[in-house]
Amino acid sequence: MRPRLTYANVVATLALVLALGGGTVYAAIKLGKNDVKSRNIAPGAVQNSDLDKNAVKGPNIKNGAIESGDLSAKLLEGLDVDVTGSAKSGAQGGINADTSTPLPLSGKTTIRPRSGSVGALVAEGRFTIASTDPAEYCQPAIFLLLNGDPTRVFVTPDSEGNSTTLETSLGRDADGPFGLISPKTPLEITAELRGDEDCTPDSQLDRLEVRIVQIR
Repeated sequence: MRPRLTYANVVATLALVLALGGGTVYAAIKLGKNDVKSRNIAPGAVQNSDLDKNAVKGPNIKNGAIESGDLSAKLLEGLDVDVTGSAKSGAQGGINADTSTPLPLSGKTTIRPRSGSVGALVAEGRFTIASTDPAEYCQPAIFLLLNGDPTRVFVTPDSEGNSTTLETSLGRDADGPFGLISPKTPLEITAELRGDEDCTPDSQLDRLEVRIVQIR
């Protein structure tokens, strides 16, 4: 039998061609601006070379997604942190009374914030404490003041403090900024130590370190 070109043959052949490859051709012809959506892209398919220069901007980046290791050192060159002062206190006992007493500081205790800089206070203390009763807590505290006014620096042991045997615990805090409104105005740092009647008589502050930090 001689093959004959019939309407049915043509329709069947065209259908086969469209089924095998016609969809791709159709898509290529019909795609317009903004037709390709995120759901059409396979995970990991977009590479660095596919991105236009400056295509990724701040609003496109999730908050907290960039860590310090992702930053070039050059980005941090304009940020300078100076420790412009250091003060400290040695061991202080008698912290088993619920009273506040001045805590002597030695070293530089005056802040004179520079214009265009941000001043801050940081403090870290070490305590050796025990509680008179496991149901109570030994929680002494150190307050820093500027020109006699309390700051938010509140150094207290990190541990719960309800052990009846002596244990060592650190505490730390910071506050700032200072000097933005009145730069170059001297600010004098003083400290107070508040005891706790639930502490044993041999509980004490071992050491306090204070740093005056300026950032520009």
